[in-house]
Amino acid sequence: MTTPVQVANSFVSRFGSRAELTHMKLQKLVFFADGWKLGLTRLPLVEERPQVWRYGPVFRSLYNILTGRGDSPITAPVVVNPVTGDVPLIAPDAQNEDSRLIDWIWLRYGAFSELDLSRAAHATGTPWHQMAARYDFAVPFNLEIPNDVLETYFRGLAITEGAIAA
Repeated sequence: MTTPVQVANSFVSRFGSRAELTHMKLQKLVFFADGWKLGLTRLPLVEERPQVWRYGPVFRSLYNILTGRGDSPITAPVVVNPVTGDVPLIAPDAQNEDSRLIDWIWLRYGAFSELDLSRAAHATGTPWHQMAARYDFAVPFNLEIPNDVLETYFRGLAITEGAIAA
């Protein structure tokens, strides 16, 4: 299974030279990629569940790696292991389902600003909103969005948009 940083690095390596990819925007792109994969295939893209944070869903491991970058554009994939120079990503490959998903998510969401993506990710009815509402928007620290909540929401979108049959 894939990590959030692999997915984020995939967006940066493919699209970072032609778009402003900030920490917040990458968090939301990874969230949408994971959600759509669950909705379309019933399988998660990443091994980590997004958490319910104030400005929408956040992957803690990705936050830990990108914290301190603020609103600065991220123009190069993140080196995870400085000793080995490891830069994990999903390599572009037309035969790889996850690689095609990264491209599809970019076509769908790449033109949106980080604030637009944040609003979309925590709008009424979204998985983030559902989980926050369960706790009257006073969510406990580290509250994760379960796969079944993500799958149900994104599967509904996929059916509504005709991407899959009901």
